[in-house]
Amino acid sequence: MTPEQEALYAEFEAKRKVWEKTLKEMKKIQILRNNGVDKSAKSMDRFYELRDQSRRELKELFKAAEAFFKKRRDEFNSVSFLATMIDYRRSSSYYEDSFDVARLLIEVGVTMPFLEQMAARAAFVEGKFDEVLPIYQRFVDSNGIDKLENIDKLIANVLEFYPQWWEEELKSRAADEAAGDLPRVMLETTSGPVVIELFEDQAPNTVANFIQLVESGFYDDTDFYQVIDDILALGGDPAGDGSGTSGRYIPDEHQRPDRRRIFRGSILMAKRPAAPDSGEMVPNSASSQFVIAIMPIVPKELQQTVFGRVIEGMDVVCSFRRVDPTKKKEQQVVLPPDRILSAKVLRKRDHEYSVEYVP
Repeated sequence: MTPEQEALYAEFEAKRKVWEKTLKEMKKIQILRNNGVDKSAKSMDRFYELRDQSRRELKELFKAAEAFFKKRRDEFNSVSFLATMIDYRRSSSYYEDSFDVARLLIEVGVTMPFLEQMAARAAFVEGKFDEVLPIYQRFVDSNGIDKLENIDKLIANVLEFYPQWWEEELKSRAADEAAGDLPRVMLETTSGPVVIELFEDQAPNTVANFIQLVESGFYDDTDFYQVIDDILALGGDPAGDGSGTSGRYIPDEHQRPDRRRIFRGSILMAKRPAAPDSGEMVPNSASSQFVIAIMPIVPKELQQTVFGRVIEGMDVVCSFRRVDPTKKKEQQVVLPPDRILSAKVLRKRDHEYSVEYVP
């Protein structure tokens, strides 16, 4: 190795040891809790602290491995680690900052079909739209079109119009950043913190409703009762089965000319279906339930109000336990879903957040 490569590899190994040390401490706490030795709140708080720390360390380890791999592409440990991480990210629907590594692994001849799927999905999420179809074409040529998953077909089908929507969204986000005062809410979940920025300018009444519910403690201890791969996480239901509401309904705001569209990480209000499998929704039926879009849900006509987006913790959302009612559970232990432990407003504008309800 050159001196530069040796330094990069040393950093990769050092960060791996730090991450492994954190994992060992987490495992120790779990063993003590499972054996009834230490079930204190202090040990649980420490476990959550280490969990969040391990996520940060794993991201740093991934970046270190990527930096070394770009300088030395034939070293087994880094190639193996990155391929394993890309597969894990794909299985978790976590696509951020993954395109370059997936592409490089393909270039050096790593022949795992999931790499092309991951590269295409990550390119889409990162806004590298020109890369998407050529990658899918290579995948189809090698594996057949029947091996494409539903999310891959959706991505391919929306490429005709999605880039323009994304360009408009980036302008809106730049305006949001320049304003610097949009309300923010933190959801402390069983898998970690998620920070949401709220689109008060485009959905003022929906945002006011959400803030009131957060401040009243309505969302505390509510489940994400549906979490479906590459589609959504659905929460905000006090009943936990899709039937719950706050007791009041709010008018739709998706018809506004400045309304926001659905992208990865968008927050939108859930509504009652007009009829089973119809795709139509009852107007003005939003109440408390909300959707976090894991990947863009692109309906022909927007029927739900998009009122915010995840700005921190999309990896946390992607780690939520999957709860898919369309999948059979035969002789399977059903684990509890992830839930919101608490929700709090981090900041809001200096005015009253009054809500207009449906009469």
